[in-house]
Amino acid sequence: MERIFGQVLGFANMFLLLRAVSKDEYGVWIQFLIIVALIEVSRTGLIQNALIRYLSTTQEKDRDKINTASIFINVCLTSLTILLLLLLANPAVNYFYTDPDFTDSVRIELIQMLYYYGITTIVIMPFLQFNYILQANLDFKGFFWASFTYKGTLFIYILYQFVNGIPIDIFQLSLFLIISGLSASVVGYIFAKKYLVFSKNIDWKWVKELFNFGRFTFGTNLSTIIYKFTDRSMLGAMISFEAIAIYEVAIRITNLVDIPAISIAAVVYPQSAKNSIEKGKEGIRDLYERSVAAILGLIIPAMIFIYFFAEVVVVILGKEQYLDSVPILRYTIFFALFVPYALQFGTILDSIGKPKVNFRFVILGLILNIIFNYFLIKEHGIMGAVWGTLLTYFVMFIIQMSFFSKWYGILPWRPIALIPWFYKNLYYTALGFLKNNK
Repeated sequence: MERIFGQVLGFANMFLLLRAVSKDEYGVWIQFLIIVALIEVSRTGLIQNALIRYLSTTQEKDRDKINTASIFINVCLTSLTILLLLLLANPAVNYFYTDPDFTDSVRIELIQMLYYYGITTIVIMPFLQFNYILQANLDFKGFFWASFTYKGTLFIYILYQFVNGIPIDIFQLSLFLIISGLSASVVGYIFAKKYLVFSKNIDWKWVKELFNFGRFTFGTNLSTIIYKFTDRSMLGAMISFEAIAIYEVAIRITNLVDIPAISIAAVVYPQSAKNSIEKGKEGIRDLYERSVAAILGLIIPAMIFIYFFAEVVVVILGKEQYLDSVPILRYTIFFALFVPYALQFGTILDSIGKPKVNFRFVILGLILNIIFNYFLIKEHGIMGAVWGTLLTYFVMFIIQMSFFSKWYGILPWRPIALIPWFYKNLYYTALGFLKNNK
């Protein structure tokens, strides 16, 4: 539910903002969100997994020390983030956005948004800490409502401005994240307070333990998010914020198609770990091929529809001023064909205890994406970002499948051959559900 509502609210925000602000302003907002995502994914990677693991597996008497050590790391990371924003926001924006299309007012607006995000990152610190603790205690109800509050309050603010015809200012929108963070922290505290136990002193042994566990996840998560946003960030730096806005519309629509892949990955993770022990390579191969087949079976009909009705979809979501996104969408939709293979590849490796191997593949993909996007954007503009990212997906697909074929005997065409099997099972599952609910 948290994933679904997060996607829905993000999409709803885009729907309203595309009608309320200019392409340049929307581009600035997206660039701001990309930087925010980099910051928050770094914090999540360093703190979340380690805290959840140790709170879930250690004795009750150590929980207070673990919570205190985790908060200490969170405070240190938040302080470092604020310092970096103050020191680097101005020079970084002025260095990367030198094109004449970037007016001084646009650059100043982005710099100010980043400065004030230093306040936001302080107020969301308890919200995130409470969420990690709730997850460790399997309290997903509290996790859902705290997350929903953070994303939902921003949507309500945008909706209120839009419905009442009040001009939406991107800078004020970034400031409202402070209120969203405070609201989410209050809700998170209400649900998490029964789990909050702390030691009076910092246990440096636990600080070291949590940090050592989290640093590797930090590297993987940060590399993955940079990989994900390379195309948009380079468009902003090399062309304009308007280019980001046009490209973002196509990507947002494409990302909706990827929801089944993200959802199924969450199911495959624990099942893969179990199969690797009970059934060995054969179990891993079977699970990988059938899960990819299921995802492809769900997304291919959506891909076909979007490809042939791209213009209608873009006009409904972004109005006529974003018709420039139509040819981009007709190519970015093919990203979805490679996502199931790549996502399940990483999920399988992590679940069977090979996160270092997965990390190396992520780094390779990141390097290729930067290289391909740089040269193709330079040569072909916005479409260069499409070609660069698509080429990265294709090359990584070849490399990943070569390794999986060697290790587990997995062949890339087998999931395609299994799609009819998925439709058959889906049909009988739906039929059984209807019979049982008559």
